Amino acid sequence: MASDGPTYQWERLFSSIFFFVVAAVVAEAQLSTEFYDSTCPQAASIVQAKVDAFVEADRGLAAALMRLHFHDCFVRGCDGSVLLNSTDPNSLTEKSALLNNNSLRGFEQIDEIKMELECACPGVVSCADILALVARDATVKVGGLRWPVFLGRIDGAGSFADEVNGSLPERRDNFTKLVETFAKVGLDAKDMIILSGGHSIGQVHCGAFFERLYNFQGLNITDPSMDPEFADMLKAQCPQTKPFGFMALDATNGTFDSTYYLDLLTNKGLLESDVALLNDPLGVEYAIKAVQDPNTFLFEFGMAMIKMGNIPASDPYGWRKHCAFTEPKL
Repeated sequence: MASDGPTYQWERLFSSIFFFVVAAVVAEAQLSTEFYDSTCPQAASIVQAKVDAFVEADRGLAAALMRLHFHDCFVRGCDGSVLLNSTDPNSLTEKSALLNNNSLRGFEQIDEIKMELECACPGVVSCADILALVARDATVKVGGLRWPVFLGRIDGAGSFADEVNGSLPERRDNFTKLVETFAKVGLDAKDMIILSGGHSIGQVHCGAFFERLYNFQGLNITDPSMDPEFADMLKAQCPQTKPFGFMALDATNGTFDSTYYLDLLTNKGLLESDVALLNDPLGVEYAIKAVQDPNTFLFEFGMAMIKMGNIPASDPYGWRKHCAFTEPKL
């Protein structure tokens, strides 16, 4: 029955705190779920249809499209700056930064969505809002619960590669460093632990965990905290000669669920930053909770995404006709 499904559970849980979320979001950023109701009422349906088609054709795109929203909001706020191309070889944009270059993808899909929205509603929907909608719809397409997306973000004009380092969490960060990085954008330790669950989907280069697998702390050994059978499987899939091979970030690659936390609790995490969650009692407590009550994790992930999507732009510019570059203001 529909009443037993995750969508219904989401609606029941969400309805009880809807007022408080709306009050907080509107008070801080004047965002609204109804922002385009009069100017482009079909915006959300256009985005969802495009995302559904993209992910049906390439399920791996779900993680990539979600990740774009993360990488956008953590640098200069949620302003679409991660989408801007470099036009000057001496001034690279965020997408060309070391942490992003040859790592992020989905730019062509965002451009395609933007083009369709411009045909339907010229000069209305911001690139930053597209990223927020796409992240939600991509997550839902692979198993996540649908959360309301508050809209009305203003695109930025600036994008600088040197601002990426130190703004984004990195794969070798410990728990304290992760908390500090999230705190810079107004997110707390619990938000960090929940949003780390975004690693429920996606893949990572084998080289990203080679230190743990082959040279833990420079001792030419495998991290002793890693499950031995899991380590053997990783070595078979990711020999030292193939650092650019890929490995799924959790055991149910392609499905958004709480298995990521189960993997951590059974010593089958990949990245140092993932394993670091269990180095603090709060991380252990939440991982156990997520495994015991997967629907609550899915709900709380949506709430954390709402909070992250509310990070204000540090230098808002205005609406951009093309997400990849900025037009001079008239």
